[in-house]
Amino acid sequence: MSEERLDRRGFLRAAGAGLAGVGLIGLPGCGGGDGGGGGGGGGNSPVSLRWSMWSDTPEERKIWQGLADAVTRKYPNIKVKLETTTFNNYWDKLQTQIASQTQADIVGMQAQRMPGFAARGALQSMKDELAKNPSVDFKDYFPVIEQALSFHGEPHALAYDLGPPLLYYNKSLFKQAGVKFPSATRAMSWDEFKGTARKLTDTGKRQYGYVQGFDFDWVIPWIWSNGGDYMDKGATKSTLDSPQAMEAMQFLSDLFLKDKVAAPITDLANPNFGLERFSSGKVAMHMDGPWQIVNIRSNAGFDFDIAPIPSGRAGSVGWAAGSGFGISKATDKSDDVFKAISVITGPAALKSLTRAGRGYPARQSAVPIFESKSPPDHAALVQKVLNSQLGQTRPYRATATWQETIVMLTQELIPAIFLGNPDLATGVQNAKPKFDSLLARAKDIESRG
Repeated sequence: MSEERLDRRGFLRAAGAGLAGVGLIGLPGCGGGDGGGGGGGGGNSPVSLRWSMWSDTPEERKIWQGLADAVTRKYPNIKVKLETTTFNNYWDKLQTQIASQTQADIVGMQAQRMPGFAARGALQSMKDELAKNPSVDFKDYFPVIEQALSFHGEPHALAYDLGPPLLYYNKSLFKQAGVKFPSATRAMSWDEFKGTARKLTDTGKRQYGYVQGFDFDWVIPWIWSNGGDYMDKGATKSTLDSPQAMEAMQFLSDLFLKDKVAAPITDLANPNFGLERFSSGKVAMHMDGPWQIVNIRSNAGFDFDIAPIPSGRAGSVGWAAGSGFGISKATDKSDDVFKAISVITGPAALKSLTRAGRGYPARQSAVPIFESKSPPDHAALVQKVLNSQLGQTRPYRATATWQETIVMLTQELIPAIFLGNPDLATGVQNAKPKFDSLLARAKDIESRG
């Protein structure tokens, strides 16, 4: 997902120089929190584990190396060898390693890619390890992200970050236009949202009311909020052509092409387009995740805040997505791997990552650290959104062929929504049979997983 790349690069620009200052380079041994029990790691026999993770810069690699070193401080006989490659190359490399049964013991995994890699034998269930290690407080992790990192109903990774879609807004532009700020306790209706965007649009100044990323991930909240979906409950057929989904996509398309209250998308090849336009100070509202807060703090020269995403017929409905670490299906050191992951995603580790601005923590116990910094003033609403106390947040739904599906939708559907070429009906008509075919392939892969 595009936010992974954006989050890492923006974070490193903003916070890379201060890693040691927040304890990531010399993270303590994580004592006093939860930790794995299990056999093996607590003995004297030396254990060597490989950990595969994505990393685009030396600064980012230091973050993960600090956590690898923390494992050894807690379990002196366990040494963790960190193996990194770029985010874009990571997934192809992992697929190659799975095919040759050479994947690392600890595997970095995204929620969106979990079904595909779990079905292909990349990871094993953590159910037994969690049962053997009651000191690991599984309930501290947000349930919605652990559901997204599960396969066949069983957890296959422990998360380190997550986030739902949020509505960012430029307080300065709202003040200049004399428009009331969006509520932090009630989502705007779609009509209210469009009206607000219209008041904040001045095409003569190239100022617009709204912008968003054009990945399909950011289309989903509109579909869900209108009571639709992109595939049926059993993930056997696409439902993009349902009246609810079509109405939602048309509403979104109209913001850009008919109502012209959204900044025109001029570069479909730039995954950072939405964030860059919002950070320029010329756009009033932007949909993105909490992982972008540190980037906007650093790069935007204006005051901002966050609100729940607009509410359609079904309410304000978004997904939760994030990343975590799982136990390789090829490893013969499952107990030791679980111990390492319990440190890497433990309370001390996630609190340090949060202090560094690495994103929104997957553990609820680390949330107060995130909420202690401003802007935004309404940081506390993120937890309410994640817990569905404000709107509804669901696990991100993906399949074993999701990567291929996203590529196909980017080619067939995204230009229809945001550029009007082809028209939306034609775009959906072109995408649906290909989506259905990929869903059938996914079922076949999952049945063999």
